[in-house]
Amino acid sequence: MGLSHSSIYHSSHVRSVTTSGPVIVEPFSEIYPRLDIYDFYGNEKYKLQVDLLIQSYQALFDRPYDDMRSFYQISGIHGLPYTVYDGVTGGAQEYHNDTDWATGRFGGYCHHGDVLFPTWHRPYILLAESLLVEEAKKIALQYPDNEKEKYVEAAKKLRHPFWDWADAKATKGVPKIFTSPEIEINTPNGKKNVKNPLKSFTLPVDTSYPLVKGQNPTDKPNYTVPNISYNPYTPAGYPTVRHPNSNYEDQIDLLNSNLSAYVPTVFRPGMYQMFHISDFLRFSSHDTNSDGTQMGNIFSGHPHPSNPAGFAHFASIEINHDDFHLVFGGPGGHMSYVDLAAFDPIFFFHHTNVDHELYKAIDENTYLTPFRKTKTEFWKSSDVQDIEKLGYTYLEVEKFKGQDPKKLKAYVLELYKPDPHHGRRFFVKLTIKAGKLDGPYFIRVFIDLPDANAQTPVTSPHFAGLVSMWSSTKNHVHDNTFVYGTVDITAAMVRLNIRTQVYAPLQEVNTTTGLLGTKWIFDVEKDINIVPVSLNGKGVSPKEAGVDKIEVFTFAHDKVDPNFLDENSGKYY
Repeated sequence: MGLSHSSIYHSSHVRSVTTSGPVIVEPFSEIYPRLDIYDFYGNEKYKLQVDLLIQSYQALFDRPYDDMRSFYQISGIHGLPYTVYDGVTGGAQEYHNDTDWATGRFGGYCHHGDVLFPTWHRPYILLAESLLVEEAKKIALQYPDNEKEKYVEAAKKLRHPFWDWADAKATKGVPKIFTSPEIEINTPNGKKNVKNPLKSFTLPVDTSYPLVKGQNPTDKPNYTVPNISYNPYTPAGYPTVRHPNSNYEDQIDLLNSNLSAYVPTVFRPGMYQMFHISDFLRFSSHDTNSDGTQMGNIFSGHPHPSNPAGFAHFASIEINHDDFHLVFGGPGGHMSYVDLAAFDPIFFFHHTNVDHELYKAIDENTYLTPFRKTKTEFWKSSDVQDIEKLGYTYLEVEKFKGQDPKKLKAYVLELYKPDPHHGRRFFVKLTIKAGKLDGPYFIRVFIDLPDANAQTPVTSPHFAGLVSMWSSTKNHVHDNTFVYGTVDITAAMVRLNIRTQVYAPLQEVNTTTGLLGTKWIFDVEKDINIVPVSLNGKGVSPKEAGVDKIEVFTFAHDKVDPNFLDENSGKYY
């Protein structure tokens, strides 16, 4: 697998402690809510905050790229350019330099696949948020006297918005604030149409390294998505992209079409299922042993070539997070690649949403480097349990403050629950041998469509959902390493008029395990059609993708066996 360790990063990209002192992530002194983008944008109540947010993002873009507080450097904490941020090297399991492969960690500082996934990203988002608010306060003071007071107040209340991509409204496509090339705002110099910084970020330096002819942005209008699975090349002066076409431009219509299919089949069921997981270890990340323990810190930073990596659908918060990354970025899009994702501004709205969904308590004392609490102390997971102490909240949290937490959970489940009129819910469970195919890739599930292939649109009524393998390293896993992936196929069955009733006298279903008989409602081997698709759009056979077993389970609505959820939450055995 081609990894972006290159001499490109040995000099010009090296980062050290900023001349203005260490970068401290400080909580806000006052508590204000982070708002859903659907409430934030287009709402006259928050128009001034929108004006400030747009200008603040641009201000971070405009800082010198070697400034530790620039957008480039903040984004680079997550992955590329694989260099030390703010002088933080850490201990044996932390990243030291771009050629240090021996310590068990390489790449950026981000945590994926371990229990620190949600808590590490919390101070990361807080860092970006605090810098944006700092810029907003400066900008507010530049407005004319007759507007200044209102903008100063708006800056004080500004918190980073989130985009709930599992909201039913997301079926209509990506909010315009993320796709419009220009946006009209009121600046200190009056109303203007300005370049929209939330659409893309232009890389100030080369990122990764050039590939073969035809697979680089400079090859447009004959650009093709790279046939490798890791880190496409972005030359200096080129923007981040989403589902790029041959001219290296966003295909927003395709992205919107995909959202219309994935929101009801993947995102909403995934969120609903996630909140039924009571164990925090399984709720928080990909990888849990069969005895319920953490598999180990193999994803700190990014997967080492000698380590297995396989991520599947249902039901942890990280698995749902992965699905969005792949669906939004698409083939060749920055969001689809771990080390490039944070350069797309949508990353921070996405991860603020992940934080928004994190309503659980955490008791961990591992340092969340490189985020400094003081000049000599780093933030720990135990420091970020109470979001109000960090100076922000969410409207739902405020609504149920002081009440039984079960009421909040019930409220959240109501937001994402499937149609109760279906009576029963059906799940396809895939057992996937890890390491058979380099990732990222999808395993799409179609119902009753034997000729389904990589070109079959996900808007087809036969499409039921997918398993996301965000990173999987070929030929570097043990023979007994498998991944479970589970897809709710109920809605597709209803669309296709396949009966959703089972008859106990005929023993169509095992009432103890929920396992459906292989030839009753449909022939599992023939009518459950599995289509693995690599990130460049090419299809491979299920066998090549490691699909080892296909099973169907069914349970009465909202009476899904909790053991089934715990045992099939996108993990290894």
